[in-house]
Amino acid sequence: MERVTLDEKMTIGCLEGFHVMTEEERSKMSMLEEGPWVGLSDPDRHILVTVGWKPVKGLASMLKGKSLAENMEKQVRRAMSPFGYTSEGPRERLIAGSKAYGFGYGYAAGDIDMVAESYVLKIDKVLYFFHFYARAALKKESLPV
Repeated sequence: MERVTLDEKMTIGCLEGFHVMTEEERSKMSMLEEGPWVGLSDPDRHILVTVGWKPVKGLASMLKGKSLAENMEKQVRRAMSPFGYTSEGPRERLIAGSKAYGFGYGYAAGDIDMVAESYVLKIDKVLYFFHFYARAALKKESLPV
């Protein structure tokens, strides 16, 4: 399994079937915030994973996981509302051995119904943002991946 280095604290595995997105693939995506990120794509299973990170200082560094996830959900809801955003509620998941907080949601990409899960994980004073996207028709097979 290929390992992808995010920063000096975190690496992620690139599962079979996935590839690290090229600059051309990345340029077709719009991100909510500026900053470094990595994208993993499995075109055969129509799954996309993005991971972004940023150091935090001051008040933001004192926020806890659930509050960070609630703030992220508000931003995503606002940005995705033109695409039919529907909430699927809060979620928790272990990522890198730590509890990450997030939420599930649905939206439409053109005429394709999509499902997504987004999580935020704070390690020391770095926030990591994990986003998983898949076709709604393949939800049961895709989200466990």
